[in-house]
Amino acid sequence: MGYLWRVRLSSFLVGTATASAAGFFFIYKDHLLARAAIARQVEDIKETSEKHYESLNQRVSALESRNELGDTKAASD
Repeated sequence: MGYLWRVRLSSFLVGTATASAAGFFFIYKDHLLARAAIARQVEDIKETSEKHYESLNQRVSALESRNELGDTKAASD
């Protein structure tokens, strides 16, 4: 009777270890996919914000150059 109990217990432990390893593998794979998706979203947001920053920078530069031209004309009058 003791031998049969040990066989059942060892079979249960092997099955548990196998299921645990398979579960870890699938969770790890899902984690990698989610991390890659988040990284792509962050890159998209970064590119978009850089484009907006550049356009705002150009607009500010244009306004500053207009103000400088207006200041020189007002000073010459």
